[in-house]
Amino acid sequence: MPEDSAPRIPAPSLSRKDFLRVAGLTGGLVAAGSGMVSAARPAVAGTPVVHPAATGGPVMSGDTFPIGIFWPPPPFQTTLKRYQEIVDAGFTFSHSNNYLYADHYIQDYVLGFADQVGLQVLVDDPDIRWLVGQFAISDAGGDFTLSTAEATTVIQRVLNTYQLHSYWSITNGQLLMNGGTGDGSVGLSKQGASWTDYTFSCDVTPRQTGGGGSYAQAGLAFRATDPSNGYVWLLSNSGYTSPKAPGYLTKALFVNGQASWVKPVPLTFAVTGGTSYHVDIVVSGSTIKTSINGTLVDTTTDSTLTKGKVGFREAGPESATFDNVKVTDSAGKVLLSDDFANGLGQWDPANAGGHASFAGLDIYDEPSDGALQTLGNAVGIVKSLSPDVLPYVNLLPGFDGGAGYAKAAETIKPLELSFDRYPILATGEDTGYFQNWSDVRAAGLKYNIPTWTYIQSIGYNGHAIPTEADLFWQINVSLAYGCKGIQYFTYWTPDPARGEGFHDALLTVDGRRTPLYYSARDVNNHYLKQVGKVLLPLTSESVQAANLAAPPAGLPAFSGDAYISATSGDPAVLGRFMQSGVSTRWVLVANYSRHDAATVRLTVGSAVTGVDSYDPAHNRWTSISKSGLSLKLAAGAARLLRLHG
Repeated sequence: MPEDSAPRIPAPSLSRKDFLRVAGLTGGLVAAGSGMVSAARPAVAGTPVVHPAATGGPVMSGDTFPIGIFWPPPPFQTTLKRYQEIVDAGFTFSHSNNYLYADHYIQDYVLGFADQVGLQVLVDDPDIRWLVGQFAISDAGGDFTLSTAEATTVIQRVLNTYQLHSYWSITNGQLLMNGGTGDGSVGLSKQGASWTDYTFSCDVTPRQTGGGGSYAQAGLAFRATDPSNGYVWLLSNSGYTSPKAPGYLTKALFVNGQASWVKPVPLTFAVTGGTSYHVDIVVSGSTIKTSINGTLVDTTTDSTLTKGKVGFREAGPESATFDNVKVTDSAGKVLLSDDFANGLGQWDPANAGGHASFAGLDIYDEPSDGALQTLGNAVGIVKSLSPDVLPYVNLLPGFDGGAGYAKAAETIKPLELSFDRYPILATGEDTGYFQNWSDVRAAGLKYNIPTWTYIQSIGYNGHAIPTEADLFWQINVSLAYGCKGIQYFTYWTPDPARGEGFHDALLTVDGRRTPLYYSARDVNNHYLKQVGKVLLPLTSESVQAANLAAPPAGLPAFSGDAYISATSGDPAVLGRFMQSGVSTRWVLVANYSRHDAATVRLTVGSAVTGVDSYDPAHNRWTSISKSGLSLKLAAGAARLLRLHG
């Protein structure tokens, strides 16, 4: 970023003790830290702790190409409408800077809106800023140094603040619902909103509250439109009548989270904690019949709710296990079957806090060479504590003459190798952009780390406001070099009082959409999302300049081979890609110019048996003639080809 675009908190003279006090970790730090040591390193010499492989979290998992924003709406503009606006423009994630880092309450507020619109967030947390900005992380000791155990305690507490927690887990091949809110928590099947008449069957084992408390109770939900609206049947031994029965089926109808009615049905047999019961609930029109272990125990007539999902409910200290779930319609067709052998993929578990939108932590932006080891330790701690959280670090342009990228890859061991460089100058292009990408690409390939970048989407000192063609040009040059994640700098325009002359990003300082917002929306939704998805699993094979007399440093001149033997016409950047085990090659032919249209002609080599052209607008490949291959490219545009070998 330009200097101070992501302000770090000023550096007061904090001692280690002062930091731990500010972070709320004194008094109990030793016990907490000791408990966390095994999560970050072996507790016994010579006995390594095996951790799940880090995934990069939801931003990097799956086949969605990451498209992010830096400098989102500021706190006073943080609304559901604003976050829907981000998603509508085709972005998949956001950094939570632009003064959002001020405290955890603001972050929680932001994540709540992101949850609702399906946007992932890399959180710029204030305690992480303090940790990596003011202290080294090392077990060698020293001034302003935290041990691995102490740093782990801080990072674990931060993760606990944002990570989604669930009352549900898989234990011994069964669903365990361990507790709920005081008002009760409900988790439901993903499918079933339109289910009307069906039989809901499962094995239910209520457990004594608190691991041996006064009663045992397990809840089943059905015809539920959401966690606040549905029928809930409770299998329990809690005393609902006098004299007390050995067990109860307590029926309730919940509307907007409140019990509309509650009706206990005494049972003639005991309900005992730790004992499994097979329950069948048959809903047909307004009639609800309930059987336990094959015996009909209740028939209820109620027409309030006529359709909906199935699920499970517990409250307070209650817990139960559930297994062998099956839902069949009135004709006997199986709508849902789950023995939980494959996890919770068919369910939306009851939320015990945190946010589904929390995807990672912004560890540091543009570090110096001396900070790499501490950042590597911090990233390692995050990966060991929570493999599905992305610990994000972004590197300077031309870092240490280009050699810094390989050093950062080796030292930090990041899950992505991200850098920024903004080439749209008031006087032309920054041709050092190609060398910078060449250095990053080489480091990414050497250490098998996906490479990310920022594209310029704002005007500032010495830099012009990009056009739509400029967005395409930056994206296509980056994709040609093998980029696996694109971020926009910036989304919201920074306040002029910050300096650096920022102006006309995607949204203005006061929140008005600029023409660049609409350009980015079209580029993201109709091009980058589709082309990026195709290129995401491929490996960069080469990057070359075609038809260019004097290519800039970092962009080698074209050299023919058995796939492309010759080129002619206007200058272009050829990004070549491969996939292990297949003879097919992919080539992104990008216009070298961001100002002028180009015609680029390719002659395919002897290894090519056929050529396909990708149409991102319709997400399809079309076979084209391999002879006389001539591509017309708008300014900044590119064409993706598939060469069959």
